[in-house]
Amino acid sequence: MNAFHRFGLEHVASLLLLALIALVATGSIRRGRRAGSTRLELAFRIALGTFLALGLAFALWDSLPLRGHDWLDVLPLHFCDMAVLIAILALWTKNPLASEILYFWGLTGTLIAMLTPDVDRGFPDPHCVSFFALHGMVAVSAVVLAFGSGLRPRPGADLRVFLLTNAYAAVIALIDLTATENYLYLRAKPSQPSLLDVMGPWPWYILVADVLAFVLFKVLMIPFLNRGASLAHRRES
Repeated sequence: MNAFHRFGLEHVASLLLLALIALVATGSIRRGRRAGSTRLELAFRIALGTFLALGLAFALWDSLPLRGHDWLDVLPLHFCDMAVLIAILALWTKNPLASEILYFWGLTGTLIAMLTPDVDRGFPDPHCVSFFALHGMVAVSAVVLAFGSGLRPRPGADLRVFLLTNAYAAVIALIDLTATENYLYLRAKPSQPSLLDVMGPWPWYILVADVLAFVLFKVLMIPFLNRGASLAHRRES
């Protein structure tokens, strides 16, 4: 089986393909909405949500022989598993809060995970394909819902999602402590090289990652700040 080569041809091609899908889908949905039709958007949301649901179910089932059959193994508690669930909810319901979480999670943690994937075997290994398909479609969903479907983060969304993320991490930390798990990599760094490697030893890399998330959330909010100010100005006038 081929080893995975970070930023090799297959890795870069996968990232470019996902970016192309996001751009084409966003543009097509925006054009449809301007023309007064939401059929393409609805079809996209249902199809992608269904794909993610089936993909996550397969990934969890397929990983059981690797991790054993403890009940914790079938719980989607890893960050990217939760991101998939949030993406499904946002795609199927257009829930504003779910869409905000998806936007910030999908374009930070999920995107970073694709740049530094925790996989050791390359394409066409099923685990590698599943990793990029699920992570990639979460990121695509985040872009399309925010910039295509008009589900833009509301004022204060960056701080709101940051606090929710820390609350989620606190719950996971308790699970890790009591069940000797390593969800969110709170007990140890991943086996493959990752961005956490440059953030210092445990537990300092957790604090550094939290600060980085805060900064990235602020950056991701920038495209919507001027729009919010413009709308407020219109209401006043």
